[in-house]
Amino acid sequence: MPNHKATLEAIKRTRVARRLLAEKNDPTISCRREFRREHTSQIVEFSLYDAAGSCVARGTALLLDYSPNGANIGHVQFSEGFWPDSDFSVSLKITGGEFQGVQAHGLPLRFATTSASLAIRFDALYVKL
Repeated sequence: MPNHKATLEAIKRTRVARRLLAEKNDPTISCRREFRREHTSQIVEFSLYDAAGSCVARGTALLLDYSPNGANIGHVQFSEGFWPDSDFSVSLKITGGEFQGVQAHGLPLRFATTSASLAIRFDALYVKL
């Protein structure tokens, strides 16, 4: 497993890092996020799917923040099922607020059962017009 310093150096060598460095003229910028997170508080319905595509859990949560690349949901409450013990994907739909109807699909980056939160990297976004 690579150590933190080796991983950080690998990030600094990426194309995005070089572009950001050229734009900002700040060598520390290459370690930051590509997109800023926007904080919010909107109710979402979510579903968790196993590798075969079967729904293994669903429930509601609170969208805490988002960016074009992903989102963080918290206060996860399951109406059926629970956290899977193998690889899974996530589908969520915003059910209230200014982004009502927006749907997203993605993969979990990290989740914590103790704080009932889940960070997601988006594969796709859908907007109902």
